[in-house]
Amino acid sequence: MKRRLGSIALILLLAFVVLPGAAQDATPMVDAPDPELCTLRPLTVADLQRIAEIVVEPRPTVTPVAELFAMPEGEELFTSERKEVEKDIRRAIACVNTGEPLKALAAYTDDWIGNMMIGQGGLNDALIAGLQVGRDLQPEHFLQILSMGDAARLPDDRVAIVVVGSDPATATGPQPRLFLMAEVKPGRFLIDDVIELPAE
Repeated sequence: MKRRLGSIALILLLAFVVLPGAAQDATPMVDAPDPELCTLRPLTVADLQRIAEIVVEPRPTVTPVAELFAMPEGEELFTSERKEVEKDIRRAIACVNTGEPLKALAAYTDDWIGNMMIGQGGLNDALIAGLQVGRDLQPEHFLQILSMGDAARLPDDRVAIVVVGSDPATATGPQPRLFLMAEVKPGRFLIDDVIELPAE
C-alpha cells in the first residue's frame, strides 16, 4: 500500500515540476498557490467508477522530447484566453497543494484520469483507498510557479503552455514539461496531458 500511495502522489505532484530554462520570454514570478484557491469539487468513488467505465483503452505512450524543444504550431491566444488558462493552472496547483489526491484529480480531464487508473492496474480497492489518503503538506512544501511561458491553441483545440515551477520537497532535480489544457466549457480548462521536455 505504501508503494501505491507513493506512486499516486508522485504522479500528481511531479506533473507540475518544470525547469526555468524551458520557457522563453516568460513572465517571472514566485507563486505557491494556496490550497484555499482550490474551488473544485473533489472527485468521488462514483466519479472514478464512471470514468473507469468510459476510458477503457490506454492512450498511446508519449515519449519525452529528445531534441531541442520547439512550441507546437498553433494560434496565438487572446489575452482573455491566456488569463483563463493561467488562472486554471494556478487553481490546479492549489488543488495539488491541498495534499488531497481526489481534489487534485478534479483539475484533470476524465481521459487523463482514466489513463492514469489504467496505468495503475485499473480501478480497484487498493487504488481507491490510496486516492482517499491525504498528505499534510506544509506551506514550505507547496509547489511553486516561477513563470508561465509560451502558449498556443493547437489544431485539436487544446492549449499548449510551458510552465516553470519547482517542488521544494523533491530530492531530485525538476523536469521541464509542456501542459496540454482542454477547454471543457467556455473559459474553463483542465489538464489533459503532460509531456516531458529535454532538460537544459
